[in-house]
Amino acid sequence: MVNEKSSPVDRQDAYGKITGKAKYVDDIKFPGMLYVQTVRIPSPHARILNIDSSEALKLKGVVKVLTAKDVFGRNHLPNDKPVLVEDVVKCTGDGVAVVVAETRSLAAKAAKLVKVDYEELPAVFTPEEALAAGAPTLHGDTNLAITHKTVKGDIAAGFREADVILEREYATQRAMHAAIEPDGAVVVPEADGITVYCPGKGPFNVKRAVAAACGLSENKVRLIQPAIGGAFGGKDCDINAIASRAAMAAMITGRPCKMTWTREEVLLEGSKRHPFKLKYKIGAKKDGHITAIEINGLADVGAYITKSKATIWRATVEATGPYNIENVSTTIEGAFTNNVYSDAVRGFGSPQVDFASESLMSELAKELGMDPLEIRRINAYREGAITATSQKLKSVNLIECLDKLEEVFPVHEKPTAPPAGKVRGRGISCIFRGEANGAGVTTLDAAAVNIHIERDGSITVLTGIAEMGQGGSNIVLQMVSKTLGVSIENLKVSPLDTAYLPDSGATVGSRGTITSGNAAVVAAEDAKKRIAKVVAEDWGVSPEDLIFQDNSIFTKDNEKQISFTDAITLSYTKLPGVFGYGWWALPPVWWDFEKNSGDTYASFNYGACGAEVEIDLSSGKVEIIDVAAIHDVGRILNEPEVRAQIAGGGSMAYGFTLTEEVDIQKGQVKTLNFDGYLLPTTMDFKNFRPVPLEPLQPGVNPLGVKGIGESSTATFAPAVINAIEDALGVRIRKLPANLESVFEAIQESERLGYIKEGRRND
Repeated sequence: MVNEKSSPVDRQDAYGKITGKAKYVDDIKFPGMLYVQTVRIPSPHARILNIDSSEALKLKGVVKVLTAKDVFGRNHLPNDKPVLVEDVVKCTGDGVAVVVAETRSLAAKAAKLVKVDYEELPAVFTPEEALAAGAPTLHGDTNLAITHKTVKGDIAAGFREADVILEREYATQRAMHAAIEPDGAVVVPEADGITVYCPGKGPFNVKRAVAAACGLSENKVRLIQPAIGGAFGGKDCDINAIASRAAMAAMITGRPCKMTWTREEVLLEGSKRHPFKLKYKIGAKKDGHITAIEINGLADVGAYITKSKATIWRATVEATGPYNIENVSTTIEGAFTNNVYSDAVRGFGSPQVDFASESLMSELAKELGMDPLEIRRINAYREGAITATSQKLKSVNLIECLDKLEEVFPVHEKPTAPPAGKVRGRGISCIFRGEANGAGVTTLDAAAVNIHIERDGSITVLTGIAEMGQGGSNIVLQMVSKTLGVSIENLKVSPLDTAYLPDSGATVGSRGTITSGNAAVVAAEDAKKRIAKVVAEDWGVSPEDLIFQDNSIFTKDNEKQISFTDAITLSYTKLPGVFGYGWWALPPVWWDFEKNSGDTYASFNYGACGAEVEIDLSSGKVEIIDVAAIHDVGRILNEPEVRAQIAGGGSMAYGFTLTEEVDIQKGQVKTLNFDGYLLPTTMDFKNFRPVPLEPLQPGVNPLGVKGIGESSTATFAPAVINAIEDALGVRIRKLPANLESVFEAIQESERLGYIKEGRRND
């Protein structure tokens, strides 16, 4: 087992990306390749009466126009997104046909000539409309897609004990992943099956989806993953549909087929973050102890179910925040609407409820006249605490995060005096977040890593975890390097190819380092045992007496030594091959849907954040003066990578907090490019201090590691919103806190007398 902290190393994928040599999906071309374009209609809910492709087929170079009738296998799972719509369109992004043509521009031109006759149907555009009596339904007899609950204690008794009761409502918006690379796929027909080239966070999920859509056994679908230009929770369900459409076209035409979305198509059809509306009722004693909390939430699922069950389940589990509360009742529902469908986005339901619960905690502190940090300390989870789902916690490091926050961020100091016409404020937040898939996903949460040592001592590492920029491949290399005592430069990660790599699940839920990191150690130890047995027998010593270090193997007494390369040469005289296989699974978790309780995640990570903001009273612009983001990451394997992950999550949360929103009106997506979707840039996101914390309580897995990719998105919004309230004296309860909403808060603040003559009236 690797014991000491690993040193930072250069990323092996960096050179190709920096020099432009890395191949992305749209760089891939094959002789005779055709291009595939989706046909859509401008209605969010309509019955298809007829599809006439005759005009499109008259264009020279148009090869085929395909519809749902051409889908060989399964078009969709129940209530889920179809490859192509058979009869009823449920949102404006739905594909009703595809055009296959010799060029991309020709395919796009021909798609506009496909005539679709349809009958408009009544539609619903908000969850409230969808659940109203007599509302038109999208799937079956009801638009209620999901209901998840947690129940603990006696909620009525808890409120009777309270000295103060607060009721508040919060809302979050529809946002997008905003990966710079749009989704796409290239499919090549082979003699016995197909090969799919596409970027995706779950390559084996795409393989299975394509096999099902094409009516093929899974061993006839091979997926090779090119470089990925960002995902952030995306490149999943969208990629399934794209790859399936391209595969259908390739099988019918017998030629390679490519479909890559334009930015407009990403916004029109691509999945988005679930908008949430959350009602909180909280009771507390005068000393700050919380006696009860009741939460009722409603999420917009959109037209199809996709990952909504798991996303809303996680949100329900985490909705109380990281607080020890005896009496809890949480109910969060999701409703089908005729909007673009919702799906996993970085955070997977956590950012929405963390914004609400941490805003509420600061509001409660204000109501009780207490310090916001102190009320969090009073109620914070500690080792052995019992969650809202009745799970006993281990490896709890929330207090350590709050201690570190107080150390590095001036929580109790007043902000420095701002320039005239501006005000400043400070806010804090903290979170806990379940790691990996949890009990909301029924498949075993595991990963596998294989290593093959060549005759010259160089090592090929095979891992099924998708590298999306998070540095997961480097972690696997580090673990193998440390375990075998060889330089990391001697190792290479094999390209991700489902033909020979082990299925290790999707890169989701911050599970990559936990699962593949531990699997890599198991694989390296397996290879190490084989090598040690050969060397020990040759030297007449015990394998336990050998040390692997500095590209050598030597006995503990240093009397015998051999280079790693020579040891491999020796091993090949005794063994048919030198290899290692590693498989590692998270401990089992469970959920009782009748009792609404269970052990939801094998482990949790914790975080705290402090933010100082400066607000321009003439425009409503919020400037980030300082942000310190503390995150319990368990054992730190590569500190620069960890800091980069925290900063990356924070930068994405900046947009979620202040600028980003997809505008949908009556089911029509109005935001169709980045010019109308305000992504923050490096000029906006500054003065951010990522602080990874390696706490006293280690992680519960053998490596002691914890995830960080998603929890890093969750603390930023409530800390900044709490800082805005501290500056203005007025609370914003709906995201994003954009220029318009902040300016409205400024006007309200002036009306209430909190701000006079361009300054806080303290």
